[in-house]
Amino acid sequence: MFRILFLVIFLPFRLLYQIYLRLSLIFQSGKEVYELEFPAVFEDSYKSYFVKKLQGKEETVTRLELLILLKLIQKNGKIKTLDISLPPLEWTLSEFYEVRNQLLAIKESGKKVRIFTKEGGVGTLLLLTAATEKYLAPESEFMVLLPSAEPMFFGKFLKTWGIEVQAFASGPYKSFAESFTRGEFSKEAKKNLETLILDLRKVLLIALTNGNPSLESVFYKPMLSADELLSAGIIDGIKTETEFFSEDRKVFSGNYPSLHYSIKEFRILPKRKAEVVVLPLEGGISGGDFLHKNRENGKIEAFSLIPNLKALGEDKKIKAVILEISSPGGSAFYSEQIHQEILELKKTKIVTAYFKDTVASGGYYLGSAVDHITASPVCITGSIGAVSIRANLQKLYKKFQLNKEAVGFYPFRDIHSEFQPLSKQSVQYLESQIKKTEGLFYRRVAEGRKIPLENLPKIGMGRVYLPTVENRIVDALGGLLDAVHEVKERLGGKPITLSEELPAYNLRNKIPILGGLITELKTLESLNEISLLSPIRLAWKNRK
Repeated sequence: MFRILFLVIFLPFRLLYQIYLRLSLIFQSGKEVYELEFPAVFEDSYKSYFVKKLQGKEETVTRLELLILLKLIQKNGKIKTLDISLPPLEWTLSEFYEVRNQLLAIKESGKKVRIFTKEGGVGTLLLLTAATEKYLAPESEFMVLLPSAEPMFFGKFLKTWGIEVQAFASGPYKSFAESFTRGEFSKEAKKNLETLILDLRKVLLIALTNGNPSLESVFYKPMLSADELLSAGIIDGIKTETEFFSEDRKVFSGNYPSLHYSIKEFRILPKRKAEVVVLPLEGGISGGDFLHKNRENGKIEAFSLIPNLKALGEDKKIKAVILEISSPGGSAFYSEQIHQEILELKKTKIVTAYFKDTVASGGYYLGSAVDHITASPVCITGSIGAVSIRANLQKLYKKFQLNKEAVGFYPFRDIHSEFQPLSKQSVQYLESQIKKTEGLFYRRVAEGRKIPLENLPKIGMGRVYLPTVENRIVDALGGLLDAVHEVKERLGGKPITLSEELPAYNLRNKIPILGGLITELKTLESLNEISLLSPIRLAWKNRK
């Protein structure tokens, strides 16, 4: 009732604003080209006005904002050509792949996609080869490095120095500890890694060549010039930046897609929209600092994340949460705590996940708690299992004439000592703990993914792989917008308001001082500069 009254009272102002917007469009009639320069990096934290002014840098956008802009361009019938400039891009592989798919969707909608760039790597080439027309500067050069690996093994080196590392792993493919205990990979671990690399390389080569196997050899070269790419037929021409962005083009203003969308979606009595929150979870999993519970970039910390999940669950306006996960794992103990909190959140909200770059071990542990998983086709996942390492430094100490004596030791106390060799009893205990952790991990995956428990060893035991729907590791392959679309379908296809719950920009970790880092910024903390601030709000429209 109050909502309708509010809309009626402010209706004249809303109508005047719509008239202003429509008049703005009149000045853009007859134009056909939309020009866009991609951001070199994506914004990954909320920054207040004060912080932005302090940094003095140009504002950047989040990946979600760019994806939504590309979707608006795709659906805009007035835009005929999209001209894109690519600066040196510091994106992850999944980000390149996801934006590439959006460019393909724009091209498939009947629009022309033109790209100009001067340099880059495999990621930039992924975007370039998705365009209708591709142009490079005469001096352009690309550094090309396809998926491969050259891990280093410290086992023999550590033993030379008297450092003995013992590993307790739940399967032959859980290879994390092998770098510290061996001089080379075990056969099982090496075969698993080779399979992953070849599968990932195949996906990228299909994209780079647009399915033409005869072009694969071009991308084996470590460096590619504009002339080489032109002679191979991969680009359409060589131009200067001035020639590509010629002044005779009929270019829309920068805000045109959102302006056109606002006018098209205007309703005198707009319907109430369900709120969907995207919550990025990136980094290793740990407990964090119990006394400082602010979320930070590159970390998944239970002490800060769990209160955040509770707050989302208590907010009645929020109908669904999408966990955007990118984590190689971490603490099994805190993975279980966060897993349980996600299950609690599911009692009141729709909870799904998008697997971004690497979602393995503890990262997958978190993901297995949600209702539905959408994964990037180039995401590395799996590593379902457990591993623990323990170093014995006794021989190293003795090399330097150091000694420690055990006083008052009791059964299993040697586990907490870096000087005592493990007793047979302690070794058996640690092995049993690893099996216990593995068993709990298996049960969580079996429960969440509806996979028979007896089938878990076939996809577990530490194996890593690209996600597939067939083995039920994930439910669908796609991008973040596909995950959003899946949630919209679960909400009945109605319009939604999409928000992104980003951690606040934390100055405590950014300002270097001669003696180290500032440990406390009480003044800024009182100004809410390093607390969890309001999320970025983005409008969204039904996908068809």
